[in-house]
Amino acid sequence: MIKVKDLGFTALMLGSLGISASALAADGFYAGAKLQSSTFGHELQRNTGAADNPSITTFAEETDVAGGVFLGYKMHVTDDTFVAAELFYNSESASTTNINNMLQTQLELESTYGVNFKAGVDVTEKFSVYGIAGATWLDFDIHNSYPFAPPMRSGSTDEVGLSLGAGFEYQVDSAWSVKGEYVQVKDVNFDPLPEVAIPGKINPNEVDYDSLSIAVSYSF
Repeated sequence: MIKVKDLGFTALMLGSLGISASALAADGFYAGAKLQSSTFGHELQRNTGAADNPSITTFAEETDVAGGVFLGYKMHVTDDTFVAAELFYNSESASTTNINNMLQTQLELESTYGVNFKAGVDVTEKFSVYGIAGATWLDFDIHNSYPFAPPMRSGSTDEVGLSLGAGFEYQVDSAWSVKGEYVQVKDVNFDPLPEVAIPGKINPNEVDYDSLSIAVSYSF
């Protein structure tokens, strides 16, 4: 015969497990910091003849280390599916030097920032995967020159592009988690500085960006 106190003890244990599982998938605000590898690419199209289409297209890219912070809000829509919205800022250091028929354009990526929306599923009590879509602003400096001379024209711009990616989260305890993410931003057009030797001449330019990051997150 099962005693009442045994039933009470069993109920208490199950309740504790339920609270623990709930805590591991807690909703609400979170914040964190990340370290990432950022790749910054630059395509330069230049028409050196009489044709309307660019006669020379060159591409250059560089990968460098960046660090960032983020703040977000996570909410479960079912027991094991969730959505989140996140603001982020990254301090960047990647730069490219693109030489196209003696025109040298150097881009220096200063920062990236924006908002990402996430939708995912809890694979286990502690591990989840999710997709990412959002908007990323690229803040970079521009220097136009020729290889035999120092930069003669300089400026800066902020350009926005669609960010797409995927990630995972491992819940260490009810507050702390570790995240890994891959995000890319492709084919962002921007208006460059006029050529140094041909005042007013503007060439078509595009930049690409992708990042692979590892982060530590704390839930409030």
